[in-house]
Amino acid sequence: MVSLNDVVIAVLDGIQADAFGGDEVERLKVRAAARRLLARVETPYERAWGFCFEHPIVFAALQTCIDLRLWKTWTSIGGGEKSIEELVLMTTPIAETNLLPFNVVEESGVDTYKPTPFSFAIGDESTKVRASLEAATHQYFASSQNLPGYLAKTSYKEPTDINVNNYSDSDPDGLNFFGRLGKSPECLEAFTGHMEAWTAWKTPWTEVYDTSKLLEGAKLDDNSPFVVDVGGNTGIDITHVLHRHPELPAGALVLQDLPEVIANAKVDKNITAMVHDFFLPQPVKGSRAYFMHAVLHDWPNDKSKQLLENTRDAMVKGYSKLFIYDIVLPPKGASISQTTMDVQMLALLSASERTEEAWKQLLADSGLRICKFWPDPQQYEMVIEAEIA
Repeated sequence: MVSLNDVVIAVLDGIQADAFGGDEVERLKVRAAARRLLARVETPYERAWGFCFEHPIVFAALQTCIDLRLWKTWTSIGGGEKSIEELVLMTTPIAETNLLPFNVVEESGVDTYKPTPFSFAIGDESTKVRASLEAATHQYFASSQNLPGYLAKTSYKEPTDINVNNYSDSDPDGLNFFGRLGKSPECLEAFTGHMEAWTAWKTPWTEVYDTSKLLEGAKLDDNSPFVVDVGGNTGIDITHVLHRHPELPAGALVLQDLPEVIANAKVDKNITAMVHDFFLPQPVKGSRAYFMHAVLHDWPNDKSKQLLENTRDAMVKGYSKLFIYDIVLPPKGASISQTTMDVQMLALLSASERTEEAWKQLLADSGLRICKFWPDPQQYEMVIEAEIA
């Protein structure tokens, strides 16, 4: 006789990512429910065991296999079932090691494994999963582990200094987060890749806000800019605008970031890639829109205000809009992704995520006014539409 538990387990085991037909909102709802389920069925000790033992050692195994080029080699030959001996022969250098599956790979027999979509993605450089994992290895983990001790040293005062903070306290040279990126090419490569993967995972901002509204009254016949993507990394967000409006003339779309980032940006010829430090005056004046995605959450209020004022000074009142695509913490019920990002910003950058009221105050202090919050259907971020006050 089949028990109710057997039925429940069969249903749970039968749920696959492709069951949602590409509906990310529904998939994320089930993902959140699965996390709540795990939290309910685990004992307190099992949860503690996961945090202190399972997760750290699994990550160490993942990074070791990245270093040995196992994931890349296995993916490059198309995956497939392999014995442990065959997998060892794929490593560079040849390793005397075993694999710890933990659902990273599928155990198909005695000492025999198949790749999972996750392990396959680690070896596929186009996914940027490998870069995301290495960003944690290079920077995120050390600052997280340092945080409890650092807060104790500062009598638990909220860090606000961008140069002397928890991250610099954990860095071997006392550098801040962005200083480390500037000094270490491997850190920059991993972080840039992680930001690409993170941006690609999110709902395109052009699906949250209807950018065709910006075409009404836009001055495009005199080479005026249409959208300037401030701190836009390698150009995913500005490319969304081009895909939505392929008729835009060359020069209407501008991507801005630091020189080491722009050097690796491979954007369409109709997008102008420009080196710019957003703490200096904005050189592109009078754009129909200025856009910032996950930029302001990197900075405490004083630096965010400086950045916003530089942007405001380039805007034309009554014509230019500012769009900020960032986390807006709800008054209750924030997701684990939003809350962990809030603490991560504190640990890495002396920054934080902001509530709706905090966003309103920051923009008001910068001479700007919020017109509307446009929620992302994935319920992770919002597009904040603003203009000169």
